[in-house]
Amino acid sequence: MRAWTILGLLAVIGCSDSTTEATDQPEPGPVELSAECEAKIGECLINQQTCVEADGKPQCTACPPNQYAHPDTGLCEDIGGKQMVNEFPDNTTEPGEEILGVCRSWTLGNEKAIWVNAVELQQNEASHHSNWLFAPEDQFDGPDGFWKCRDRGYSQLKAALLGGVLYAQSTQAEREVQKFPDGVAVRIPPRSRIISDVHVLNTTKDEVTGNAKLTLYTIEEENVTVKLAPFHLTYDGLDIPPQATSRFTGECDLRAAFEDNKQPAVVNGDIYYILPHTHALGSRFFTDIMGGPDDGQRLIDISGFNSEARGRSYNPPVKVRDATGFRFGCEFDNPRTERVGWGFGDQEMCELLGFWASPLAFESRVEQAVDQGKDGSVHLYDGDGECSTIAFPFAQDK
Repeated sequence: MRAWTILGLLAVIGCSDSTTEATDQPEPGPVELSAECEAKIGECLINQQTCVEADGKPQCTACPPNQYAHPDTGLCEDIGGKQMVNEFPDNTTEPGEEILGVCRSWTLGNEKAIWVNAVELQQNEASHHSNWLFAPEDQFDGPDGFWKCRDRGYSQLKAALLGGVLYAQSTQAEREVQKFPDGVAVRIPPRSRIISDVHVLNTTKDEVTGNAKLTLYTIEEENVTVKLAPFHLTYDGLDIPPQATSRFTGECDLRAAFEDNKQPAVVNGDIYYILPHTHALGSRFFTDIMGGPDDGQRLIDISGFNSEARGRSYNPPVKVRDATGFRFGCEFDNPRTERVGWGFGDQEMCELLGFWASPLAFESRVEQAVDQGKDGSVHLYDGDGECSTIAFPFAQDK
């Protein structure tokens, strides 16, 4: 999920991209959950799945395209809204190959603002992770399709400041839906282009050729009731010990950054979506409200790693009031004989992307990991209170 400078160079294969209106209609799903599925649906929803009976047993299963597992009913329901679809060119990776340093773009040509209520990603290209941002179409200019990020001076932080964040993919998820409640949306300004980094990791023994398909589900401006801004927390100072279980915790105080933007020196906002991100060694991810009347309230706590869609929607939203910031962290089980740091490939990450109703977007980074001893057999690390934050107004009406 790292939204900053991405290094590396590799070959990709592709010819053209296309924008179409989706026509496929999903098959109707069940109208209610069985009693056995009622007991299992919580487990399924963690991975954006519903529950069905198969061979007399309840099992979790993904919803078909154009539908999502509704967090209240647990059933597959239509995403709704008007669809804008772009299917990107193919790329090919050899066994064990990793693609970095490449971007892809989709110039929307939109004369009016687009209000995005949901995003659906489908991919079979062995995408390890991808971040999708938007920027004015006169920035990072050139033909759509694949291009080297550095050739156009692209960085995700620059794109976020010029435009905004649209969506981020769960690690290795082949299909994922980022769905906000009805009326809640992210605004893409007129004359924008969508840009994604390409991070493909082929862990198989075979050559893989595939592509990514992105669908925006939009609503009319008059139906928008809540306008969202993005936020990002990342633990860059990971230093994971070998052959051990470890827990890394960071505390990010946002008050000074908010005050610098002429906001009250407290953290207020309504959280509608959180996407956690680790790699295969990650065994747990957690985030809490820090400070204020709800200090310690847990926003998300997910165990294990499974390459499924793990973005979580909140309806009603989590109301953050008079807080100081956020506390977050990860646990890792490292069976290797060497330490593991932040990075791509066989290295690790601990971060999240969120969307909230707030006049400010922000990014916070924990740059160090200070050894705090052990809790039983678990090695403890924290950032020693060091967390740098950049906050900036997020244009939602211009």
